[in-house]
Amino acid sequence: MRLSRPAAWLAAAFCAVLRVMPALAATPWTVTRLMQALAQVKSVSGRFEERQTLHMLNAPLVSTGTLSYRAPDQLQKITFSPFPERFVLEGDRVTMVSGPDQQIHSFTLAEYPEIGGLVEGIRATLAGDLLTLDRYYALLLTGDAANWQLLLRPKSAGLTRFVKWIRIVGSENRISAIDTEESDGDRSEMSIVEDVHNAG
Repeated sequence: MRLSRPAAWLAAAFCAVLRVMPALAATPWTVTRLMQALAQVKSVSGRFEERQTLHMLNAPLVSTGTLSYRAPDQLQKITFSPFPERFVLEGDRVTMVSGPDQQIHSFTLAEYPEIGGLVEGIRATLAGDLLTLDRYYALLLTGDAANWQLLLRPKSAGLTRFVKWIRIVGSENRISAIDTEESDGDRSEMSIVEDVHNAG
């Protein structure tokens, strides 16, 4: 049976799509693609549980609270237990509220560049900001879109004094865990359960 010309065109186009789809599915999951996916997230919030293994403590310290991020540069971490703390990053300014009397400390990342590098490891990942990440860290991505791990290793000696590595785990444009090892061997393992995820 001979197809009409429009039908033949449609059939040819459909076959072309079928040939392209496997090729797209096989496209490697790269750091660039991951950053592009993360950059689509406009805001996200969720609950966290953090397990810290510290030299000064005989047992791990477990804390819980909430995390929130709003593109492009606002990050907030509120700890409820074992004691209340609040960390807010807006642009270049950090505000911390902690201690039994809830003292307020405020400073800019420019005043403490090493701390700035540590903070940007998290924020730049959330923002999908590859340029900033590459300035501070050597990046190693493993896995695929459904289950990936991004390992950040500091490039500068100054930042290495604070952190050995940061490992961020996720799926597509969602982050489920952030693990950190500091230069003295202290470790933090944070699991995240998202409540709100707004991607454009």
